[in-house]
Amino acid sequence: MPVVDVIPLHQTTRTRYLNYALSVITSRALPDIRDGLKPVQRRILYAMYTNLRLYPDARYRKSATVVGEVIGKYHPHGDAAIYEAMVRMAQDFSLRAPLVDGHGNFGSLDGDNPAAMRYTEARLRPLAMELLDEIRKQTVDFRPNFDGTLFEPVVLPARVPNLLVNGASGIAVGMATNIPPHNLGEVVDALIYLISSPNARVATLVSNFIKGPDFPTGGRVLNDADSLVQIYEQGEGAVELRGEYRVEGKKQIVLYSIPYGVTKAALIEQIADHIAHERVPQLVDIRDESTDEVRIVLELRRGADPEAAMAYLFKHTSLQTRFHVNLTCLVPTANPEVAVPARVDLVTILRHFLDFRMEVVVRRLQYELEQLEKRIHILRGFEKIFDALDEAIKIIRASEDKQDAAQRLMHRFRLDDVQAEAVLETRLYKLSRLEIEAIRKELEEKERQAAELRALLGDEAARWKLIREELREIKKKYADARRTTIAGPDEHLEYSEEDYIVAEDVYVIVSRDGWVKRQRSYTEVQSIRVRDGDEVGWVLPGSTRATVAFLTNFGRAYTARIDELPNTTGHGNPIQKMFDFSDREQIVGVISFDPRVLPKVEEEPAGRDAPELFEGASNGEAAGEGETGPFLVAVTEQGQAVRLPVAGFTEPSTKNGRMFMRLADGDRVVMAEPAGGGENVCLASAEGYVLIFPVRQLPVFKSAAKGVIAMRLGKGDRVLGATLSSAARQGLEVETTRGRREVVRTTKFEVTRRGNKGRQIIRRGGLRRVIREPVELPLNGRG
Repeated sequence: MPVVDVIPLHQTTRTRYLNYALSVITSRALPDIRDGLKPVQRRILYAMYTNLRLYPDARYRKSATVVGEVIGKYHPHGDAAIYEAMVRMAQDFSLRAPLVDGHGNFGSLDGDNPAAMRYTEARLRPLAMELLDEIRKQTVDFRPNFDGTLFEPVVLPARVPNLLVNGASGIAVGMATNIPPHNLGEVVDALIYLISSPNARVATLVSNFIKGPDFPTGGRVLNDADSLVQIYEQGEGAVELRGEYRVEGKKQIVLYSIPYGVTKAALIEQIADHIAHERVPQLVDIRDESTDEVRIVLELRRGADPEAAMAYLFKHTSLQTRFHVNLTCLVPTANPEVAVPARVDLVTILRHFLDFRMEVVVRRLQYELEQLEKRIHILRGFEKIFDALDEAIKIIRASEDKQDAAQRLMHRFRLDDVQAEAVLETRLYKLSRLEIEAIRKELEEKERQAAELRALLGDEAARWKLIREELREIKKKYADARRTTIAGPDEHLEYSEEDYIVAEDVYVIVSRDGWVKRQRSYTEVQSIRVRDGDEVGWVLPGSTRATVAFLTNFGRAYTARIDELPNTTGHGNPIQKMFDFSDREQIVGVISFDPRVLPKVEEEPAGRDAPELFEGASNGEAAGEGETGPFLVAVTEQGQAVRLPVAGFTEPSTKNGRMFMRLADGDRVVMAEPAGGGENVCLASAEGYVLIFPVRQLPVFKSAAKGVIAMRLGKGDRVLGATLSSAARQGLEVETTRGRREVVRTTKFEVTRRGNKGRQIIRRGGLRRVIREPVELPLNGRG
């Protein structure tokens, strides 16, 4: 019977998941703080250097050869992942200082995929050799590979601060990293300063040396100095990055750099789409004239403002992006084979690199001293027999074999096995007088070098001086000019949405069922197309740069730019496509905020009406003082009314709109119209009562309110409809239950006070409905 172990599921799940998470964190996703490489990158470089010897002066080898070498000996994961990592190390638009010299199609800034690994070739770049060259001198620890047949380095003995120079990005389990690239010369200068000033602060390094990220594709960093210092201190934050441009002549804008990580072809497609849909009227065309350098040409419309065009593109395209910095990496522990993840600051990264350089230099010096001592030991053996060469040759000739000769020499000249072996392996011409002098001279030189190495190993200050000189040499060989401009906040480019809307006078047409569209013109209301069973409710003129509000029976206002409404002579679109309407929410009013359409504001008479006119401003809603019109006037079925300044509703709203009236349970808005202040409110109730009172009797509320009593209703009665009247012949047309039509207007009914029951116009029966004609306004105010 097989033995079965019973293990609690939650325990084994936790253990195995933690093992998996740790493997992803330490063996795949995060770079080491010392050499700045992830394991797959380190294995690729090591295999190319040690196994394939693909040095910068070697001939190219197929990328498939490199991938096969890595996957077979060091990295038993997908070949696509290995090739992708190698390709990225060869792309000069991905890495600030590429490490692999790729031959063939390795992708492009346009987002083109690299050719298959069987078509491309690769070798190491000189900078990669600076990461690898000291590895033969036992400067780093090795560990067994995945199957225990070979050994691989735990970390490369990097002479270059690769983590900051090339950056890194990766997603692990529960953590991620996103380190931006930096300028090699600036990083080296900061390291040299840190050697002499170990307690330097981040602010000092940022202000004097590392100005900020230096992306391979250039760009312009908009962060101010304080925010950059905060990012480097906390190890996280957002870098605002935008492409750079210049204006050539009067007709062209040329983009000569784009943000890091943005695909050039996708960016051009974005901009072209905005131009095609006339969202940025300053531009008429775009073309790509890029060669090795980025050159995207934007054609300007005659007389257009280039700054306005760029402000739009920065806001609506990936020409301006955010790079989210996350300085998370693997930090070494006392165990050389174990590193732990940590989010670090700038000084910590530099300090760890310097400490690692000191460790590598010490181990390199020790290795070199050991090799010198081995050679010196052999040379001293030669020196012992040079004065008795004839005797040594006689001993050798008299010996029976090599082993016997070695024993006799060791006994006669007090040599050890190594020295005796070296003497016996020496060729005869080496015993000439000139060769003997060369050996003595070599011994003298080697002893001098060994003394220098011992002095270095015993003097820490001298070793720091050596590290400083090596860093200066790296800077001299590989540093180049900064590509990314650190500009700070750009205040002269201000985005104003109206600048990108072609000013045009149109008509906003809204149907009773809530369908909306805009048209440039129409002949008469009856000719406007609507769906079967629907009818035109509002025809309001306005500029495409103005806004329009849709007011609903639920007391909400939804504001949109007229330019965003569908431009069609068809049925248009339901307003619900633009906003989130509730069930049974319907349009009861529409206001065009074009100043030419809004009613003219009439001054309120000096002194307010009697205080009782303003009673009922319930629930603590305070009436506004000194508020000016135009106003929004709304009336509900239960006879409540509000007056609000329209200024609070002119800006475009979210999909949820804005509340303009707080409704009691079961109450609904029946009228919402704009008012200048001199109009009369005409109301009619279902039981046949009508009431007219001046708009100015309604208090002005600053925000949404339940309002005040407009008409006092009997039990079971409700307001059937209302409207605003600004002329004697205007009014509210109603139909009685007996089919008679009546117009509630000032020429027929007295203007009274708000809050009373009004006059009954039918004793038997009541009012059936309000007859609504389309609201049609001219450009110069209410008609």
